[in-house]
Amino acid sequence: MTVHVSVLQGANGMALGCLALSAPERINAQNLAMVRQMAAALSAWQDADDIAAIVIIGAGERGFCAGGDLKALYQAMTEPGQLAAGDDFFREEYLLCHRLRHYPKPVLAWGHGIIMGGGWGVFAAASHRVVTPGTRLAMPETGIGLFPDVSASWWLPRLGDGPSLGRVLGLTGVPIQAADALVVGAAQYLLPAADRHAVLTALATLPWQAAAAENHALLSDFLQHWPQAEGAQALDAVTWAALHSATAADDLSVVLAAIATWAASDSPWCRHAAQRLAQASPTSVWLSWTLQQRAAQQTLTQTVALETSLAAAALRYGDFQAGIYSTLYARGEAPRWQVAAPFSEPDATTAAQFAALWAENTCMA
Repeated sequence: MTVHVSVLQGANGMALGCLALSAPERINAQNLAMVRQMAAALSAWQDADDIAAIVIIGAGERGFCAGGDLKALYQAMTEPGQLAAGDDFFREEYLLCHRLRHYPKPVLAWGHGIIMGGGWGVFAAASHRVVTPGTRLAMPETGIGLFPDVSASWWLPRLGDGPSLGRVLGLTGVPIQAADALVVGAAQYLLPAADRHAVLTALATLPWQAAAAENHALLSDFLQHWPQAEGAQALDAVTWAALHSATAADDLSVVLAAIATWAASDSPWCRHAAQRLAQASPTSVWLSWTLQQRAAQQTLTQTVALETSLAAAALRYGDFQAGIYSTLYARGEAPRWQVAAPFSEPDATTAAQFAALWAENTCMA
């Protein structure tokens, strides 16, 4: 079993629904079976009067969730007759995150260690988000030929005080640390990693009620009063100034040129961002930028639908396959991207592959 589904009995005859991502050998990267296990459990618990809240954790020491299972997705793209499984994974993963964000009961995600890609999608959708001092959050999809998905086109630009940070995170895949996640609103609580078992045990003793609003407030109060941890910040005042300056323009080519100059920055975070951008798929970089521009004018529901269409296109385009191959099977070998140089507008062939970006009135089916 790749998701351990259980119920933790609590006070007042109430209980907590627990989802433990249980694939530590791949940092709990999700496959289609895992997505379906979580969706089925959430369906069963949604109208259960005795389930007060949901808790999502990840097994192992390395992290909460590293995103999607790249091996499974590579097989979907390379084995005959399996492409539909890739389509199903992205569609159902996006719907799972969308459902979590609107779930009627409080959802606590304990985000230790690595939180990347689809893992950040699940984490971002939780109503109560805990990080630990060793947490690192990233959307590294441009480096593997995809694009920041799981609605990241919508929620990344809403981190912090404007779109600057979200633009850079989406374009480069550079991670942020736990303390920075608190500052920009990606997380709400920074707790000691060693306290997870104690926190879960204490949660079972809370006076849960049948009313969801009361339980939301109860969980918030409990987490606020638990002894908080400390963590170092990478996004200091100098880095923030560089972020705002580099992303001030609404022209992708200008922004890319500005980030490229960070290769000589005094900030290790900025240098890392520039390095990642230099290695990223040019098509994925353009998709990241264009999706964020579109999502700024869309509802979250519309963004989910658009990303679903584009994920299906990405499975067939070639960069995603090349990016996974380089990452898993030919480490150290640069991916062979479909487009070799950065661009701000696609050629006719690329535009045709991702035609959904120009469709009118994109909405959920």
